[in-house]
Amino acid sequence: MRALVLTGTAAAGILAAHELDYRLVVPDPQHRHDLLFRTGHGYVGRAVFVALVAGAIAAVASFAIGFARGRAADAARAPSLRATAAHLAVVQAGGFLILEAVERMLVGAVPDRRTWTVAVVGVLVQVVVACVGATLVRLLERAGEAIAVALFVRRPRARLEPIPIGPVDLMRARSAPSPRSSRGPPLLLSTP
Repeated sequence: MRALVLTGTAAAGILAAHELDYRLVVPDPQHRHDLLFRTGHGYVGRAVFVALVAGAIAAVASFAIGFARGRAADAARAPSLRATAAHLAVVQAGGFLILEAVERMLVGAVPDRRTWTVAVVGVLVQVVVACVGATLVRLLERAGEAIAVALFVRRPRARLEPIPIGPVDLMRARSAPSPRSSRGPPLLLSTP
């Protein structure tokens, strides 16, 4: 199930970072639209739906992994945040570069200066988005784990032993002489 989480998160991350990349490189909406049209990005509208579904599946699966880990008595250790972020960064950056190359080859777009800017900025954005995605995965896993522990794991309680007190014991306690204390009010010093 971990592979499902990473695949869904990477798919959603690639598209989110791809969109952010083009917004950073070409801030003007009209110029950005023209560039996207010339470079084979006509499918992006349909891909958004696929990325949203992949992200939702990854989120549910992350929560389920954490829930299962929290419910298990011998809970397996979760991969580190750093390892998850590194894995997502490599997959997303590589996927982004392959996607850009295939898009341009399909429409016969000639590489220019902007192509290299899109690639460099895109890889950097993919790394940042991968770190955010890894953090979200970790938070969802911890939420699932915490809920499972709260619902299913019973912590041992201290067992209180009853103290037998009967009517006879109460009578003895009342009638027992109280020990005299040597302590009392201070003596007043009197002058003769």
